Amino acid sequence: MSGVGDVTAAISTLAWTYGVTAAAEPVDAFADATARLCDMEITFDHTERLLLGLARGGFVTDEQRFALHTAYLQQQAGVARPVR
Repeated sequence: MSGVGDVTAAISTLAWTYGVTAAAEPVDAFADATARLCDMEITFDHTERLLLGLARGGFVTDEQRFALHTAYLQQQAGVARPVR
């Protein structure tokens, strides 16, 4: 990615390319239960679950995952910054 674009579309395209879905995995139930025990509510939307699946599958590096997630959150907040 060389600039600001639709990060949601980029993540969706990557997921489609690698056959990644936003379906929950068994470890997600454990993570949800642990978060509730800590009085934390963590909710991922569809795009964030796709990104998590891409990371779990090894299709993106940690650096790419953080850059994409940051760009996605900024896009959701209406802040436009380049993605590298």
